[in-house]
Amino acid sequence: MNLAIEDIVLRRPEQEDVDALYHFKNDPEVAGLLGGFSLGYAKADLSSWVEYHRTKANEALWVIADSDSNACLGHVGLYDIDHRVALAEFAIMLGDKSVWGRGLGKRITHAVVQYGFEWLNLNRIELSALVSNERAIHIYHSIGFRSEGVRRQAQFKDGRYLDIQLMAILRDEFAPKV
Repeated sequence: MNLAIEDIVLRRPEQEDVDALYHFKNDPEVAGLLGGFSLGYAKADLSSWVEYHRTKANEALWVIADSDSNACLGHVGLYDIDHRVALAEFAIMLGDKSVWGRGLGKRITHAVVQYGFEWLNLNRIELSALVSNERAIHIYHSIGFRSEGVRRQAQFKDGRYLDIQLMAILRDEFAPKV
C-alpha cells in the first residue's frame, strides 16, 4: 500500500532505487546518524537488500519518494512486526540531504506510526536512536514517543562507543491528525 504525504509518496522499494540508496547509505554524514555498524555498502548488497525487504512478511517498508519525480529520498518502515503482542520497531533514513530541515522526517514518522496503529492494529511502536541524534529524538518526542532508557555504549562508530536512546509510543498515547 502506498501512502501519500503532501509532496512525497511512500512506496514499495524497487531496483531502480539502488543507486540512490547506495549514495545515501555510503554518505558518512547520513550513516553517522544511524544505528548499526557498517563499513559501507556495495550496490549488489543493496540490490539484495531491496529484494529481501520487498518480500519480508513481518515488515511494512517503503521508499520515501518525491511525488513529482519519483526520486528516492530514503526509506522508512515498521520492522519485526509481532501481531501476537501488537508490536513493531520503527526506523527511518532520510538520506537526501537537500530535503533536510523541511519537516519531512516528522510528517513521515507521524504517518507511518498512524498507519501502524490504524491499519496494522499495533499497540506499541518502539525505536532506538543514537543519543547524539538530538534532532531525531526531538521529533520522536514531539509525536508522543517516550524515553524508556539508554543502552550505554551500545554502538561503536568512528572509533568511539555511543549510547542508544530507547523510545516507544503506545496506541493510546498517539494523537492522529484530524
